[in-house]
Amino acid sequence: MTTREQVLERIEKEGIEYIRIEFLDYTGVTRARTIKKSSIKSAMEDGVNFSAAIMDFTMFDTYVPNPLYGPNDGDFFAIPDPDTFVVLPHRRNTARMFCDLVDENGNPWEGCPRGVLKKLLKEAEEVLGGKLFMVYEQEAYLLKEENGNLVPADSSACFSSDGLDIQEAFTQKFIETMAKMGVETEQMSSEFGPGQVEINLKYDECLKATDDQVTFKQLFKHLARDMGMVGTLAPKPFNHLAGSGLHIHISLFDGAKNLFKDLNDERGLALSEKAYHFMGGILHHGKSLAAIGAPTMNSYKRMVPGSWAPAHVCYGAGNRSVLVRVLEPRRERRFEYRGADGTCNPYLLSAALIAAGLHGIQQRMDPGAPLEKDAGSLSEQELEALGIEWIPRNLKEALDHLSKDTVLADRIGRPIWQEFIKVKEEEWNKHFYRVDEWERKLYAELF
Repeated sequence: MTTREQVLERIEKEGIEYIRIEFLDYTGVTRARTIKKSSIKSAMEDGVNFSAAIMDFTMFDTYVPNPLYGPNDGDFFAIPDPDTFVVLPHRRNTARMFCDLVDENGNPWEGCPRGVLKKLLKEAEEVLGGKLFMVYEQEAYLLKEENGNLVPADSSACFSSDGLDIQEAFTQKFIETMAKMGVETEQMSSEFGPGQVEINLKYDECLKATDDQVTFKQLFKHLARDMGMVGTLAPKPFNHLAGSGLHIHISLFDGAKNLFKDLNDERGLALSEKAYHFMGGILHHGKSLAAIGAPTMNSYKRMVPGSWAPAHVCYGAGNRSVLVRVLEPRRERRFEYRGADGTCNPYLLSAALIAAGLHGIQQRMDPGAPLEKDAGSLSEQELEALGIEWIPRNLKEALDHLSKDTVLADRIGRPIWQEFIKVKEEEWNKHFYRVDEWERKLYAELF
């Protein structure tokens, strides 16, 4: 662990003048202040104040009706976590720290997503007898402006060396900068869409892995902008091109022992009973989790049959059409949640996945038999016979499921659950009732 004193020493040693104090709101947008180095000691002790009302802002930077946190509800205080101190190599004399949010008495604030994740991780260790590890795998597009429109930054093919060569300057700078910020990467590839890349991070303990994803979200956008491009994690930026997903690998270790591994598994996947029950919980809450992992209107334009994105609540071995994918036996025993994208708040998603998994373990939920076929190729009759249900087809449907999920509500905290739903329902209303030029032209010509 990094101490406050070590942070102060690094600030002096590395000539840091400014520190960005950051946290994520419920939409996944980074909220921040920049403070001078002379203020960092008091910030680490007492926090930096923010109006609690900021958590009831939408992605459009508008305020929700009937918020829990109004202009009369005062402030919370962002306490920088010394373990997250990193120098920003791409910025001048600047460092960054992620924060935990506390109330006026210095107690964990009820609405803090990172704080809830830390609380659930502590509970998980006690229940599971080990530490949860994760890694976030993000797909994203590099775009350029052409004749006033955003288009892919190149025309490379899937997994092509051309794509890596064309974007070599960006990907290498990205990987090198991430490394300087304490985030390890394992591989990079040119993905299915032209201009689309995937940069795989190295697995770590859950909190660190989630912090690393937040770093990814920010740096991808910032470096692309510095290099004259637009970097986007949007799930479906183009009608005719592949969407960008976010896949979370989950494993459980007690020291060097993988607690999700059992070579005597009768189902042949070498998974332990704990692994199956954890997956069972995720599938049980699959429709609710969609609202948290895929929290925008655009998200559901990606998750359609035949798109290599999950459209059904089921699991399988090596199967990329399912919500939860078990990796091939030659790889370390773990499974992958495939129902998220880069518009989510990673802290809320990690917390919700753990909450669902703990519920599955405590209730011994059996996920059933793995699906071996492409879920998108099955008829409605075949799906019904197998007991496989659709993922919500839009954000409103997903929010309706989340609003009825009292287990997730209680585990992540009623205030977060309640305000998250308000924020996302307001975004749905603003987006759903908006008439764009394509729709105006179509209806004007036809009717």
